[in-house]
Formats: sequence, C-alpha cells, structure tokens
Amino acid sequence: MYASSPADTTAVTAKAPLPLPATGYEGRLLRSEFMSYTIRQNAANDDREAEWNYLPVENFTQSRTADGDIVYTATVELPEFWADRIIMLHCEGGRNSHRVSVNGTAVGSARDSGTPSEFELPNAVAGRTNTLRIELPADTDEPESGLRRQRADLTSCFLYSQPRTRIWDYDVSTVLTGSDGELTARVVVENRYPSEETFSLCFDVFSPEGRVEEYGTKRVTLPAGDRDTVTLRATIYGAGKKLWGAEKPALYRLTLFVRKEDRILEYVPVNVGFGTVSHAEGKVYRNGKPVELRPARCDATTPAALRREIAALKKEGFNTLWPDTPQPWWFYDICDRTGMYVIDQANINTSYETGNRRIGGCLSNDPAWLPEYMERTQAMFRRSHTHPCIVAWSLGGQSGNGFNLYRTYLWLRTADPNRPILYDGAGGEWNNDLPLTR
Repeated sequence: MYASSPADTTAVTAKAPLPLPATGYEGRLLRSEFMSYTIRQNAANDDREAEWNYLPVENFTQSRTADGDIVYTATVELPEFWADRIIMLHCEGGRNSHRVSVNGTAVGSARDSGTPSEFELPNAVAGRTNTLRIELPADTDEPESGLRRQRADLTSCFLYSQPRTRIWDYDVSTVLTGSDGELTARVVVENRYPSEETFSLCFDVFSPEGRVEEYGTKRVTLPAGDRDTVTLRATIYGAGKKLWGAEKPALYRLTLFVRKEDRILEYVPVNVGFGTVSHAEGKVYRNGKPVELRPARCDATTPAALRREIAALKKEGFNTLWPDTPQPWWFYDICDRTGMYVIDQANINTSYETGNRRIGGCLSNDPAWLPEYMERTQAMFRRSHTHPCIVAWSLGGQSGNGFNLYRTYLWLRTADPNRPILYDGAGGEWNNDLPLTR
C-alpha cells in the first residue's frame, strides 16, 4: 500500500523481516550505504561537505608497533547536537584488515579492506573530545594475505550520526506496468529508545526533470529496541517512457525521511532507475533489449577524475566500468547520473595455489575460508545493490575455483535473481553467466 498524501496514518503491523540488514563480522555493519542528512537541500544534492551531520576525520597521526602494525590515532570533538543520537564511523581503504576502538574500547574489526566498512560507536561522547584509533595489522606471508588487495593505507574516514528512531536499511525495486511504473521501498526502521516510540516514515519521489511525482507517509509504532520493515509503494505515471540506460540515464530521486511530531529527524536520498536487467544464453538484456557490455577498468581516485575518465571512455566506445574491488559511494552515484554500467566485483583476489583443486588445496576450495568469502561478497552486494548502474556482479578476480565461489554464486543468485554473475576464473564451470573478460 502507498499513501497518496501525508494524511495517511495507517498503522504498521506487518512483521516480515527484510533479508538485508545484518551485523558483519566482529561489529562491522552490512547494509545499504547511505548518508543521513539533517537538511533537505543537502540531501537533494547529496552534498556531504555542506552537511553539519558529516564530520571527516583528517587529523590522524601515524605510528607503528613493535610487530609492524600501523596505528592511526585521531582526536575528534563531536558536535553537541549529536547527543542522544547514534554515532557512526565510515572507513575506506586501509591496508589489509583494520581494528577500530574509541576512547580505549574496542568497537569492531573488518578483514576486508577493499570494501568500505561501517561501525557504530556506542561509547563516543557528543560535545567532548574523543580518541579514535584504527589499527592496520602488518602484512604477513600467510595464505590469507593473498585475499587482500594492496591499497593506500587509509583513503577516507568520516563520522555521521542518526536519530534513535531511524532508517536502518532499505531495498528499492521497480516494476513497469505499460507506460507507468510501480516503485516499492521496503525500509527497515529501528527504535533505539528504552520505551515504545511512535513516528512517521515519509517519502517523496522526484522525476528526472525535478518534479514531485508522488509522496506519502506511514505511521509507525515500535517497541523499545525493536526493528520492523515498512513497505512504501508509489505509482509513477509515465515512468515507462523514462527508463534508465547508458544512452539515456533517466534518474528518479527517492527521499526517505523520518518525522516525529513536527520535526524531521533525518533524510536519506536514494537513486532510482526504472527498467529491467536480465540475462539468457550468455547475453545481457536491459529493458528487454540485448546490450553488448564493453567493459574497462577504472583508476579514478576522485569524483572529478572519474567524470573525466567516463567521458573519455564513452568516446572510445566503452559503456561499462569493471573495477577490481568495490568503490567509494560517489563512484556509483556518478555512474547512475552519467549512464555508465558497472560490474561490481567482490574483493577476492588470491594467487595462492589456484591450480590445486583438492579440498583445502586453494583458498577458493577450502571451506574454512567460506565466512571470509561470504562476508566480502555480502558487503559488496548490500551496499550497492539498489544503484541503477549495477548491471552485473563479479565473484572476484581470478582466484581458482571451488566450494567457496560456488556458495557465493548461489547466495548472489538468491539475493538477486535477475542480474548476471560473472567469474573470469570459472574455467567453463557453472558459476559464470557470461563469456565476458576484461
């Protein structure tokens, strides 16, 4: 059901959980990657630099332990208005794995440095100076180091906050009905207060031309410490004539926001593209028409450089970017806006005994490594799967083949039945849908 006006206060009673939110290994959160804004205009422009709820951490000092671990330490004074809010840390880059602590208390860790990671900071104190410590273990000669791409030590780190009645995650899907479209947003909301709370989950949808197409609200009551999934639906008239594709990237803008009494607590912007992706007999179809993917690698390190690179690649006839690892948030946003397909690749790339197909002979055929493979695959999928630019998934770089890559293929196929899944190292086996290489 969708609300045609903010007057709709239908109580939410459905308890079907959305199979998206998950707590990652050792405190890492696996969910859609988004920014929580406090100002509507900043959300509309996705302008983090103008948002007072966004706090980049730039004053790290670097040291090294006797074991060779690299330690980044920063003192951060959190805004007073973050009091009674949930404080989040976002990390990108970092050589190998990283461990996070705040004010001397461990927060969590992530072994996958190639995929941005997020953590809650429950012991951070608003209005005071806090000490943030990120440890990057030294390289080793152990087989596990083969899974870890060598990257810059720490490319980006920032803090933001969310209200205690908040959007925790979301999934967005679209269906065409003739010349119109149906948009469905399944939003996980959370109440972190010690008492029952009532609030409104609201939305609006803007067309590619900037017109309001639909808006609505649902009233939500959650017990203390509970989560629930709220389904929002909207009919977008004429969406069938404004499909997203590389040639004409018609991009709609969905904004989710939480309202309590007369206050808006947070805005979360989401890119939406109408249309379909499917595959059959080794071919990819976008909006029912076959598409020849012409992929290129991407080395851009800034948004401006990426825009220049996309413009140059399009002139050369490329229509797809296939990076080695998951990319920063702005990478997908720019590809959504400019009409560039993306093959998102899990951060799995190991040369350790790739030709050894005995059980345990290579990492990809060693069941003991399945949690590591699965975390990296799920982290890739959960943060980027709603972006229109994603045309296919890749299980990783050439890393042999075996049980772990069979399982990650099956997980992706269940999570996303439509997009093709690629694996260049499949060697003719069944866990590769397209005969495509870079």
